[in-house]
Amino acid sequence: MVGLPQLTTRAACRVARLHPDRLNEYIAAGTYRCAPPTVAGRARVFEPDDMIGLWLFRELMQDGHSPVKAARIACVVMEASRCWPKEPAMSCVENYFDDVTAMPASQVPDPETWETVLSGDADIRKVTTFNIAKIRRMVAHYTNQELGLTDKGN
Repeated sequence: MVGLPQLTTRAACRVARLHPDRLNEYIAAGTYRCAPPTVAGRARVFEPDDMIGLWLFRELMQDGHSPVKAARIACVVMEASRCWPKEPAMSCVENYFDDVTAMPASQVPDPETWETVLSGDADIRKVTTFNIAKIRRMVAHYTNQELGLTDKGN
């Protein structure tokens, strides 16, 4: 997401619609492991791509996932979207050992081959696809709104 500014934790949480205290608790507990690093006395700074992880983390918890599972999925999808910045959709692939990986949706094997194609050391159990292009647009919109660069009514 080229061109968007970095955000402090508080601003990032307003954009992603997360409570900053809860996020800090998840980070401190080691639940949300893909937050950008920081040092004592400095504000944590979220890059535009980091916002994909926060957005998905909140959405997955709203969908009923535990914070641990939501964080695992959000972090692998965020990292994949960082590796393939032009891909419009990312898929989280889960195997029968509860391992998760992410890849562009266009690279997910055909479901007819899932019993023979391995994800980690096991065949594919489930694939969840996320509209990353839409998430990027929403993050950009709400980031601009947060910074007063757009009319809040739009």
